[in-house]
Amino acid sequence: MNARPDVSVVIVAWRSRDDVLQCLDSLRENAGMAYEAIVVDDGSGDGTPEAVREHHPDARMVAKLVNEGLVAGRNAALPLIRGRLVLMLDADTVVRPDALPALARVLDENPCVGLVGPKLVGADGELHLSCRRYPALALPILRRGPYARINDDPPVHRRHMMKDYGHDHERPVAWVQGAAQMWRADLPALIGQYDRRVSSYGGEDMDWCFRVWRAGLEVRYVPEATVVHLWQQMTRRSLYGRKSWRAFSDFYYLQWKHRRLRRDPRLAEALA
Repeated sequence: MNARPDVSVVIVAWRSRDDVLQCLDSLRENAGMAYEAIVVDDGSGDGTPEAVREHHPDARMVAKLVNEGLVAGRNAALPLIRGRLVLMLDADTVVRPDALPALARVLDENPCVGLVGPKLVGADGELHLSCRRYPALALPILRRGPYARINDDPPVHRRHMMKDYGHDHERPVAWVQGAAQMWRADLPALIGQYDRRVSSYGGEDMDWCFRVWRAGLEVRYVPEATVVHLWQQMTRRSLYGRKSWRAFSDFYYLQWKHRRLRRDPRLAEALA
């Protein structure tokens, strides 16, 4: 690795040792540009730090003793970043060839773009709907309330998930999932750290993207870059469990926090 990498790849892990190793393997094979890997183990207790040090000794390891959540883990990595770009990756991702250069190219060629997200696919290659329009106020109620038993995919949900978009060309979007987001290293100086008020179940990725828009920059979906995401939607397993209620609370906190964006003319193309 170069003394000053092009991109700092940050992976926050909790009880996902094998996923982390697989993710780091994919970076080693497919990064396509100079990078550093920063792994934050969030008090897993599963041997992740030892495994990373053994199999990927070049990775920079932050071993936290206590689990504090995804947001705190990402904030812990921010002071360590040395690259000119940052790629936030979930532990359960696999980077495909040319993904990082494709994302970096959009940022380098478009100063008005502040954050980019790749196309996410499952292990079988099936498309994950990872870019979004601004969510409707009633969305959590329609998706989790009695109405969901009648129609679990109402029009407002289809619009939010951009099911009318082919996901085959680059375009501005309101936000992209946090499983893979690339941005310039000076972004936190512009918008601040990740909001500790938001949990990893309630939209820290949405909040980060909305803050990019509020700073006068765009968020773009870049399907030329592909990342595999071995994702499971935890809050949908128990619709009325603690994590689902936390997601519900965070959703309306973010609706209030970013209420002015809903009618911001700068998002016209992203919401089209």
